[in-house]
Amino acid sequence: MRTKPVPAGAANGDFASDPETAMEPRIATPRAFDHTGGVLAAETRPTDYDLWLDERLSQGIATDDTWLASQPVFPAITFCEFIGAALLRKQGEAPDDRRAKATGFAFVSQGPHGIRAALDILMRSQDGGHIVTQGELGPLFKHLKGIYLDDDAFAGFRSILRDYFLEIWPLAPGDDLLGQAVTERRLHSLTSASKETGIGPAVLDDFLTEAGAFAPSDARADARKTFDAKAWQNILDEIPTLVGPIALRRAIGATLAELNGLKADGVLVPRTNVATIKSPWRIADGQALLEELEAYAQPVAPEEPGWETIQLAHKRLDFPVGGIIAAIRTGTLRLGQRPDVFGYHGLVVNISEVAAFKARVAPKRKPSTNEGEVTAAAFARSAGIRGKGQFLALIEGGYTPAMLVVNPTTSRREWRMSRDDIAAFEANYTTPSMLSAETGAHLNTIQAVLQSEGVQPFHRTAWMSGRSIFATLLSRLWHS
Repeated sequence: MRTKPVPAGAANGDFASDPETAMEPRIATPRAFDHTGGVLAAETRPTDYDLWLDERLSQGIATDDTWLASQPVFPAITFCEFIGAALLRKQGEAPDDRRAKATGFAFVSQGPHGIRAALDILMRSQDGGHIVTQGELGPLFKHLKGIYLDDDAFAGFRSILRDYFLEIWPLAPGDDLLGQAVTERRLHSLTSASKETGIGPAVLDDFLTEAGAFAPSDARADARKTFDAKAWQNILDEIPTLVGPIALRRAIGATLAELNGLKADGVLVPRTNVATIKSPWRIADGQALLEELEAYAQPVAPEEPGWETIQLAHKRLDFPVGGIIAAIRTGTLRLGQRPDVFGYHGLVVNISEVAAFKARVAPKRKPSTNEGEVTAAAFARSAGIRGKGQFLALIEGGYTPAMLVVNPTTSRREWRMSRDDIAAFEANYTTPSMLSAETGAHLNTIQAVLQSEGVQPFHRTAWMSGRSIFATLLSRLWHS
């Protein structure tokens, strides 16, 4: 069977750029005019469509070396006309019957490959997606779904169209496509997925882009931004089950600081890192971690001293949460559980054991008088202690350690605190700001709990953090 390449320029819709494609009637010139200026005669050259039709009608399929030999002549003529007219309209031209048939024939005579090339031109939008309406093919669809719906002579053309549109349109099961119901969804668009899941298209776009369904530069409109429905169904099923940090914290009994510590060290990993998504967490991940750790834990009485939450041990000793949990998993560190505190916040480690473990495994630092040091005033501000001289009174009274040094820039004496000095302060005192960082509670809530517990400030700047009192405070703040 003879095949003829799809016309040059067809990929971008330029149907008249090649005079050899016979995609428009070729009118011989010059024309003859009478003395009044009227046309006396005009020689019109036959198109490839004209030649094909003449041979087909006179000799049948015996000499038809195009793909159309496999199709009845009337459906072939009709399909050529509708496809050609749609292509000309797409190009902004008003089609006439003869030119439409010649234009369509150049594509349709090549069979499924040529027909799909024409459909690509007709259905491609400027943003790179596919048009999800019938567009210029409206008249063809109307006839195939109307007067030709039950005409088996059009079955071959209907099959080609149906296969093509199942590949580019986000059709749902039950949708009618040229007289047949769609049996399964192959494609979703952001619009159709949003309608089915109730999730906004922007959130879906962020999730699917991060997962790899779309390129970050994909600028298609929501209705045309399509993706494989089966391949990404797991993402659509999972998104509604994700929760925000508050819901996760309640599910596993963790403070905001504790959740942030688990996240920072990769112990708990959010499902997505897209900043605009406010519900990135899987409760199942948090519950699995909690169940694992509780399996290691042994009961510890509420009044037993020397035990701290994992987050507090991390903060006091500057040792990673992930490192502490890794040591618990290997059996190097013991894990306790306060029976009166729910969840992760009730899991505690022995602070002396963690300190000894850190001394064994932490990399040795070269001595430096400046590394890790801050001025006492700077630390006081970070702990929420305001008022000139109040924190210095603690230092000068011998209640918390610090070093009196000469500032090399100002030549003035100043109190500075090393990491060990800061750890010593945090082991003995707390402040409302420190409690807020530990629990995530508002300062007003913390002040109210301190007052209701009758806890008085020590030296107007900080509160003694006796273990039993401090544990009570944290429990009250967590449940407040």
